[in-house]
Amino acid sequence: MSWIIRILVLSLIVGLAISFFDINPMGILNDTWDTVLAVGGLFKGVADWALPYILVGAVVVVPIALISALLRYLRRPR
Repeated sequence: MSWIIRILVLSLIVGLAISFFDINPMGILNDTWDTVLAVGGLFKGVADWALPYILVGAVVVVPIALISALLRYLRRPR
């Protein structure tokens, strides 16, 4: 039961400190959501930039990897 009192008192102190800087709960929630959307946009931008290079590289790398795997298979003792 005492931890509930500690949580309430700590919440009150933190709430007072945050309100001193004129921050309200809806502002925190809106800013958090905007940050999540911005991070998602950054990931999309990186994917849009990287995907063409990955595909061009795969045209060279995948056939070499397949040939290498085939040669290893054929050299394997039976």
